[in-house]
Amino acid sequence: MDDIRIKDLTSAAGQLDEFDKFEFIVDVPSAEASMKVSGKEIKGVMASKQHIHALADVSGLTGELEKKLDKKGGAITGDLSVMGDTYLRRLHLEEFLEVPEYRYNRVETLVGDKWSAPGCGIVAAVAGEVCTLTVKLEEGEVGTLRENDLCMGIFLNAATDDVTGSTVDSDDSFGNRTYAGFTTCYFRLVECLDPINYSEWRYELRDGYPVHPQVTMHFVAFGNTSDPERQTSRYETRTYMRFLVGMNDWRIRTENIAAQFGDLSNLAAHGLDMTGYSAYLKNIYLTGFLSDRTGDSWFDSATGEMQLFNRTTGYGVSFRDGVLRLGHIDPAKPGSGTDFDTLLQSISETQEVLRQINSDACVSPVEKSFLRERGQDIRNEYEQLRAEALMRISTEGYRFVDGKVLTANGQRRVVRLLNDEWTPYEEAFLAAVAAIEHYTQTEPEFIPIDENFAALERYYDARREIAGVLNRATEAASDLAYLRENFRDISTEIDGTSGVVLSGFVGVKDAGNSKVVAGMAGSEMEGTASGKHGKLMLFAGADGIRNAATATTRIYEDGHMEVGSGIFSGYSKVLFKQLDEEGTLYDAATRKYTVDRNFNLVILGERYEEYLFWLNLPSSADFIGSVLNLYDSPIRTRSAANLILAADDPQSGIVTTLKRGLYGFEPVPRIETYGGVMQLLAVPTIYPDKCMWHVTYQYMTEFKIYEA
Repeated sequence: MDDIRIKDLTSAAGQLDEFDKFEFIVDVPSAEASMKVSGKEIKGVMASKQHIHALADVSGLTGELEKKLDKKGGAITGDLSVMGDTYLRRLHLEEFLEVPEYRYNRVETLVGDKWSAPGCGIVAAVAGEVCTLTVKLEEGEVGTLRENDLCMGIFLNAATDDVTGSTVDSDDSFGNRTYAGFTTCYFRLVECLDPINYSEWRYELRDGYPVHPQVTMHFVAFGNTSDPERQTSRYETRTYMRFLVGMNDWRIRTENIAAQFGDLSNLAAHGLDMTGYSAYLKNIYLTGFLSDRTGDSWFDSATGEMQLFNRTTGYGVSFRDGVLRLGHIDPAKPGSGTDFDTLLQSISETQEVLRQINSDACVSPVEKSFLRERGQDIRNEYEQLRAEALMRISTEGYRFVDGKVLTANGQRRVVRLLNDEWTPYEEAFLAAVAAIEHYTQTEPEFIPIDENFAALERYYDARREIAGVLNRATEAASDLAYLRENFRDISTEIDGTSGVVLSGFVGVKDAGNSKVVAGMAGSEMEGTASGKHGKLMLFAGADGIRNAATATTRIYEDGHMEVGSGIFSGYSKVLFKQLDEEGTLYDAATRKYTVDRNFNLVILGERYEEYLFWLNLPSSADFIGSVLNLYDSPIRTRSAANLILAADDPQSGIVTTLKRGLYGFEPVPRIETYGGVMQLLAVPTIYPDKCMWHVTYQYMTEFKIYEA
């Protein structure tokens, strides 16, 4: 074949799928002549076979691998190229995976966030001590990062030894997210160190997030503090997809959320009351049909027709074929509902009727109905006001006929005559009733308004005047009404023999003749406390009888007296009482006494235990200002007993010279005394409704804190 020249042959590129059928001429030196071979036979000799042998069975392979492997850790220290198929159970990579094509088994799964943003990168190198990083770029590639980009990256906790990552997944809806087992870092690119390829950057960390970027970490630039063109992005999570605009800060605010699809529950953190899987949008531009699930409410943007229908009530609004209908509509029958033009005509007719009704020239049938109701109201008011006037502004008189007083069963006929203040109201009432009767006649239908219609306005003026008169009279007679109510069952009697007047109540009015400022009562008055000392018998210095319980001077049924002030021209004397006399409480079970109404006490009575008397001091604020005097015979006998004074309430106590603290005397709960004179004064404490007992004087043979 050496003498054969091959030239001008047609290309076989389009026939390579038939390679197995090709026939080739080969020249073998040992053969007597040239031979032919098929493409299939050539592939069978030259193609590699699939090997499933163990590595040890492949001649030479183990030796080559040993040259690559690090004996200590089993790592390949040089490059390893496998020309052919490789089957592995697991593949763990420390850094990058570069492939021209990536195939997966039909299902793509993503755990975490998926971003579409103006910039992103993979960290190739980082110097945390000087806050610089290098972005991994292919040869000829220009990075997408720019100055002032706001960046976020997430990496596995195991990638570094000094990172404490999150143990839970979280998303606060403001841009702060964590993943269990991973660490999130935030940083801003402040200066580009490679202005040609944008691969080297100086960065600064976000306040409150101390973690630096890590090698092989993927990160996204979702915003920019200065460039508006780089402040938009989109990200997806497992439950929602969100579009961001105007991101010039780390925090995602309401104004930054242009749209969101999926679960809208986290928008509640922004003050938007949205839940469930829906869509949140700024605007909607529609070129088609919009309908609810049932088809009852819809809008056709192409024709402008629409229908809103409430299935529960059956009412709605529809606009079809240029006709607007409303009211009770049927979604299946476009012609149902009230025609809006017909409704406008009805409204116009109604407005004309209303114009006539509202005319000031006559009284319409509708106004007649109102006037009849007003007339009945005026008559009811008159009856109520007249009954009150008979009580407040009337005088009592007798009926006379021919100068003689009329009598019935021997009793004179008493009448009540209303004062002159009543007359203007009476006249206005009669005029108003006459006017109402005139303007509420059945015929004619519309009655012209005349001058007598003003009688209604004059009536209300007169009513305001008489109401003021009655109110003033009521205020002046309030004490008298109170007396009538409280003492209505008590009669006045006169003892004919001695001339003594017996009455349920005797009162004294003030100079203005309007208030009862002093009095004597024989029965309980409303509003006065009677539980402790019985009925209030005498009072003076009150601002009206209703305030008798707070009068300056009061004397009660049991003889108790409260006086605001006074001057004694002689002398005053308070008798000493023994412990077992009335006025000191005694508990037979505990054999203890309690101070009640006796405040000059001689220490005699039943002992609490051998050689002890026990006297409890009350802690109520009602006793503030009370002076307690105690006398115990200084001459001690064989049977004499000591006195225990007790104020066991922790908010009360006894203040004496026996206990002094850093800031002065401190109260003690109990003291023990014997033989002499002691005086105590009830004083206020820091606790509401409580008193404390201050020892103002003591001259006792024995005086100490009771320790038992």
